[in-house]
Amino acid sequence: MAGSLFQNSYYVVNILDAILYGIVLVLYVQTVVKILEMRTRSPTDKFMMVFSTVLLIMNTIYWTTQAYFGQMMWVVHSDYPGGADAYWRANGSVWYQTWGIVASVVCNLMSDALLAWRCYVIWNSRRVVILPALLWLASLAFSVGLLYGSGKPNGDYFGGIAVVFVTAYTASTFAFNVLVTCLICGRIIYIGRCMQSCYPADARLYTGAVAAVVESALPFTVFSGVYLVTYAIGSDVANAFSFYAMFTCISPLMIILRVLSKRAWTRESGTRFTTTISYRGQTDYVTVDGADLEEKRATDADVSFVSSAEYGARPPEVDTAPEEMDITSLPV
Repeated sequence: MAGSLFQNSYYVVNILDAILYGIVLVLYVQTVVKILEMRTRSPTDKFMMVFSTVLLIMNTIYWTTQAYFGQMMWVVHSDYPGGADAYWRANGSVWYQTWGIVASVVCNLMSDALLAWRCYVIWNSRRVVILPALLWLASLAFSVGLLYGSGKPNGDYFGGIAVVFVTAYTASTFAFNVLVTCLICGRIIYIGRCMQSCYPADARLYTGAVAAVVESALPFTVFSGVYLVTYAIGSDVANAFSFYAMFTCISPLMIILRVLSKRAWTRESGTRFTTTISYRGQTDYVTVDGADLEEKRATDADVSFVSSAEYGARPPEVDTAPEEMDITSLPV
């Protein structure tokens, strides 16, 4: 795969990657500041710090290798015999290009793992994540073939055996993200509709449009689908849509920042919302404070007892049997 359209696509995607990398840096700085401002840091907060840092490193490696290869192809070796297309065919599997692909794959697998965890948190069920876990393992297996096909001597990411593995890898990650996105969005929309009538503030916080987009990593799912279609049909435009790889860092950083801001779903909030909906039907009581829920239940019990007395319900039985007396003590 080479030609004028391919070269233009590669140039455009390098510009888009640079813009998106700026967004990555902003999100990472916000995440670090948020963690450093905490007086006490839980093990989860420390894990998020390490996870975000690894994501940033992997994304930096991917972006810099792509930009550097473009510089080598268009600037340093602009007089290469056969032009930029010949340089691509001869050096497409150079070591730093393979390194960049490895970093992108690692970033993608980490992002999908985080998304599977968020799906588990929102549903609070291990059974829900069984199929996503199998798709994640399939992506891991196909990624090995992808790296072999594109990184071997004279290998080509857009040609040969690599095409089969790249298509399979992208399809499995896309299927994973479509499934998890539907599960997360469906759950959030369902809970939101149940909460909206009585408690719109909580509904907007946990089940609004922003929550659905961020929690489900929707941008990554959309752009990876476009890339999959264009790549599978062999279009030179596919390279322009490879910027979707930057969302393997942007989407999880947005989720992490939302978690650290205490605006994301937790297992506790998910259990509380679903328990409340089941307890009161179409939710006439939802709160983010567990103590209030217990107080409400106690109040409902008191009201139920008073109501039964008002409507003539049978009162509790009272022992009215006379006490025993000694008759010898009575006056004659």
